[in-house]
Amino acid sequence: MVALEIWYDQDTANDLGEGDPAIIVATPDELDAFVDRVLEETKAHSAPPMIEVSVAGNPSSPAMHVGLGQERGFIYYMAADGGWTQGDQSREDVVTYVYVGSASEIAGNTEVPLADVRRGLREFMATGGRPTIIRP
Repeated sequence: MVALEIWYDQDTANDLGEGDPAIIVATPDELDAFVDRVLEETKAHSAPPMIEVSVAGNPSSPAMHVGLGQERGFIYYMAADGGWTQGDQSREDVVTYVYVGSASEIAGNTEVPLADVRRGLREFMATGGRPTIIRP
């Protein structure tokens, strides 16, 4: 199991300086509590948040962009064997997620149930590698 470094609510004006460190979660319970916190803090927002996740203390770790909507989300795994979650492939829309104050449009067909996103995050924590939910 690895600890995860998460970028979520840092102040973009701080340019990731010493006063604005990543959030570190070290256990599955801490990870679940973090996701619950994000969902609670953003439930009234017009667009769901996106976080960035990597292995803490490993600058060459693969990273993931993770969308956390109230019911659906996505994972984009950024590595040589990277890929996306695959949801309803008949969807042709885009969904807006917000990462540290900036909007990003994501293909709607990458959204999956939030339970699948949570499972992918826990698997990344368990292995430090590509979650099985990711497709190239």
